[in-house]
Amino acid sequence: MATYDDLWYAAKSTRIVYSPPKVLETFGETTIRYYMVTEVLDTVGQVRIRKGRISAQRPRVIMPHYFVSQALVNFGDEARQYIEGALRGTEGLRIIEYGLQFSKDQHSEETVQGQVDEIGEQVARTARKDDHDLCGVIIGVDDHWEVSLLSFIHGVVRRSLPQNARDMASRGLLQASSNQVPNAVRIEIESDFRAADSSRDRARALGEKLRSYGLFEEYEDRFYDLFRNSR
Repeated sequence: MATYDDLWYAAKSTRIVYSPPKVLETFGETTIRYYMVTEVLDTVGQVRIRKGRISAQRPRVIMPHYFVSQALVNFGDEARQYIEGALRGTEGLRIIEYGLQFSKDQHSEETVQGQVDEIGEQVARTARKDDHDLCGVIIGVDDHWEVSLLSFIHGVVRRSLPQNARDMASRGLLQASSNQVPNAVRIEIESDFRAADSSRDRARALGEKLRSYGLFEEYEDRFYDLFRNSR
C-alpha cells in the first residue's frame, strides 16, 4: 500500500519531456497517446517504456449540484456543507467536466538498456515528428507511474480549458436561459428526453440525471408523462 509520501514523491518527481501543442477537442472525443519512461527499480541501466492511450470524452457543462453529489461521494457531511456553502455564493458558476478513460487494451510496455533521460529524449524526438496526434512523453517513478500519468493529463486539461470554454461561449452554451442553468445543460436534457421517448431504462437514467442536477422538480410533470409512456 502506497503512503501519502510515496505518492507525493511520485508527483513531484514527474517530468514532462514532451507535451502536445494541441488541446482537447471541444465538440468531440480526443485520443491522447502517452509514453511513460521509468527507471526499473533495483536494476542498473534498465529503463521501462510504457505506452498506451487515454480517451477524453467531449467536455460537458455540469451543474454545481451535480459536482457536489458526484465529487464528494466519500466525504462526510462537514465537507459537503462547506462546498455547498462556497458554491452558494457563486451565481452563474460554470463547471466543465472532462470524462477520461484509460484504454487498457491499448497499453503495452517494454524494457530497454540505457539511461532514463537519454531514452526519454529519444522517445520525445519520435513523438515530435508526428504532429497529427495528441501525444506526451513523461518520465516518472516506476512503482507509481500512474500518478505521473495523471499529472500529465491534468496539465493537458488545464491547457485545454480556456480554449474549450471560449468555443462553448461562442455558441452561447455557457449563457443561462433561466434559473442560472447554462444553455448547454438545457440542450443536453432536451436530447435525453428525446432519446428516452421509447425506452424506460433511458427514462430512469434521465430521472437520475435530473435529480443529480437538482432540476427534477422543474421537469417533474414532463418526466412522469414520459415515464408512463415509455416501455
